[in-house]
Amino acid sequence: MANWENSDGLKVQFGNQDARNTGITGALTRRMVATIDLTDPPGFTHDLDNDGTNDGYAEDAFIPAGSFITNAYLVVGTAAAGGTSINVGLYEADGTVIDADGIDAGVLTAEMAANEAVVCDGALVRGTATVGTADSYLFVAATGTFTAGEVKLVVEYLEV
Repeated sequence: MANWENSDGLKVQFGNQDARNTGITGALTRRMVATIDLTDPPGFTHDLDNDGTNDGYAEDAFIPAGSFITNAYLVVGTAAAGGTSINVGLYEADGTVIDADGIDAGVLTAEMAANEAVVCDGALVRGTATVGTADSYLFVAATGTFTAGEVKLVVEYLEV
């Protein structure tokens, strides 16, 4: 399919909006959406060295190496209760930290009320750094014990 202009002069676009439409050569805008259960936040999902402890990732959703995060936000579905705050960060597949709070640091329980949204402002969001040279995986660290809460994390990024 192609983009075209209708008789009123409006642009009609089909398919992925790539560099021809964004003005950024060689980049595609992508979005990762993750549902986060605050009572069991996402962390390491696989035992990479077979010692009985999850310490990395395998076949999980990731943001590709070299990507630039243009926007990130948390949309609250079920209000958070119990804990104090969360940090949202990124790790490499082998468990090496990229930035433990690079998406957002210290999002308070009070900020995660029902039907609210939090605009993330970590160092990896709209800054000057990419996610680095390795694919990046989501890690959420909770301070305190959450007894309720569910949020959707939306991360928009340019894949270069």
